[in-house]
Amino acid sequence: MRGIGAALARGLLVAYVGVGLLVSGCKSASHNPPLAPDAGARAWVRIPASDARVQYLGRTYRSDTGVVFSHPGVTIRARFWGDAVRMELHDTGQGGEVGTTYFDVVIDGAPARQLAVSRHQSSYLLATGLEVGLHTLELIKRTESLVGHSELVALEVHGELREPPARSGLRMEFVGDSVTCGYGSDVALIPDSPSWTAPTFTSKNQNPRRTYAWLTAGNLGAEAVLICYSGHGVYRNLDMSTTGLVPALYELAVPGHGVAWDFSGPSPDVIVVNAGTNDTFAGSGTDAYLPDEAAFKSAYRAFLTRLRTLHPRAHLVCTLGSMSDGHKQLEQNGTTTSVHVGDWLTELVAERQQQGDARVYRHVMAVQNPNVDGVGEDWHPSAATHQKMAEALTGFIRDVVRP
Repeated sequence: MRGIGAALARGLLVAYVGVGLLVSGCKSASHNPPLAPDAGARAWVRIPASDARVQYLGRTYRSDTGVVFSHPGVTIRARFWGDAVRMELHDTGQGGEVGTTYFDVVIDGAPARQLAVSRHQSSYLLATGLEVGLHTLELIKRTESLVGHSELVALEVHGELREPPARSGLRMEFVGDSVTCGYGSDVALIPDSPSWTAPTFTSKNQNPRRTYAWLTAGNLGAEAVLICYSGHGVYRNLDMSTTGLVPALYELAVPGHGVAWDFSGPSPDVIVVNAGTNDTFAGSGTDAYLPDEAAFKSAYRAFLTRLRTLHPRAHLVCTLGSMSDGHKQLEQNGTTTSVHVGDWLTELVAERQQQGDARVYRHVMAVQNPNVDGVGEDWHPSAATHQKMAEALTGFIRDVVRP
């Protein structure tokens, strides 16, 4: 019996110690945070716009109160666990058909919801009633700088903010004018007579996600950064002014703000320059109807030199279109004088190549066909034209540039 009693005592001791270890282990585990916040514990959590978990694709700068941006296509991305998200945002758009800033709100890759913002409002509910879980928010600015700039002050999630999504390994910049901005790209109309007039600009119909730039980047699995401004050119703007030219805009985080862009970050792998259309179209009714070859080449040459200095390894693709290939002529006193900005681009690229720059290329873009693909506002490329532009540019980059 003494042997049985001793064995029983030893068994009870082992069981007691085992239970003690199990209880101790449970207490220790209770200190580890769960993978998902408890449903009853969810609350609105405010995250400043400058938080590292809020990801920005495109040009921005930090202010004292938030993050400022204006270019179309600037994208804010965040991941959160919860069921709702909202934001505090300040905007300078003046409102109305041409002055209202628009965003696309995308949750978990679903079709975008268009959001109009106002300088008279600062709080916006972006999504609510989501299934509790992990979600990805993408907020894409549709409208360009001339409509207004925006400042994100904070995101607020009903749950918990997580680390942002992984970024693409291939980075592309698209530098240009209204074509790159997606001016009127949500409209497609077929001219029905020679006297037909295209509808004029409305900010609601500007959509960078339908542009050749965005589509090309998507085809290549790249990030797209758009640096563009309607009506602006290389050496002269459409209104014949010479301030805010494309090369000068490239130096800034936000046009008109005087804040220099910080070039110390990773360089783009490919830079597509689609500029020269406004230099071509400018001058109507003036003695400078035809663009000046020397002035254009000087400004474009200097811009290419600057791009190469900033980005020694980037592939530079020079193109023009699709509203014009750069040809323009003047008939006066029985004499016809013509110029071709597209040919000037070809010559400038050849010049750099002869100087030993093997990473600069000339891509010839087809001129749009309104009778087949329609036109957007103010005769800008339709979505169908942008699609064709993207297909051609994608093929060129894959087959010739090979980043």
